[in-house]
Amino acid sequence: MLQHLLHLLYPNLCLNCNKSLVQTERYLCLGCQINLPETNDHLTKENSVEKTMWGRIPFQRAFSFLYFNQRGVTQKLLHELKYRGNEELANYLGELYALRIKQTALNHGIDAIVAIPLHPSKLKKRGYNQSYAFAEGIAKGLAIENLSSAVERRKATDTQTKKTRAERWKNVSSIFCVTNTAILNKKHILLVDDVITTGATIESCGLEIIKSVDCTLSIASIAFAA
Repeated sequence: MLQHLLHLLYPNLCLNCNKSLVQTERYLCLGCQINLPETNDHLTKENSVEKTMWGRIPFQRAFSFLYFNQRGVTQKLLHELKYRGNEELANYLGELYALRIKQTALNHGIDAIVAIPLHPSKLKKRGYNQSYAFAEGIAKGLAIENLSSAVERRKATDTQTKKTRAERWKNVSSIFCVTNTAILNKKHILLVDDVITTGATIESCGLEIIKSVDCTLSIASIAFAA
């Protein structure tokens, strides 16, 4: 009775279409989940993400879960993560993506995951790191280690949103450091960010890891903005 009353007062709605969710649905109704703009990059070599990163950093595979479009469902999900602090949603998206990329990860021997870290000041302000929460969901779904604690961001940076490609790279150059090389050594690491646009952040962090550790890198993100 109480649960029914709470549902009437605070209905559980789809984040995209605002329809009421049934008990088996989480965050998105079945229709909206089926129609997510998935890239299926993990099924295709030389996909858009890989082409974005070619010649900039040594990597084995690169893929994103969703395409980003202004005012589309992906933007709504990212807004929920960034501005509403919905950590459970980030975990859920990671678990969902793990189901998609499981065979690819196994085939390529991915055995650990590292999320792009936030600077402590930004982490304190935001309350959590959406990339880390997404990585946690993937790690759980793939049964691999989350070794994100081995990499730190040592300098706070401005938002990348309105910067040019050159300005984005300058903004994130030399801002990461590997604090525990031993646990990353000889691993095939999946380096995870929330959104890949120019790839400057992934490039900066990945180069620092490769410089510091004998490892293999692959790349993933929640979304790719073409």
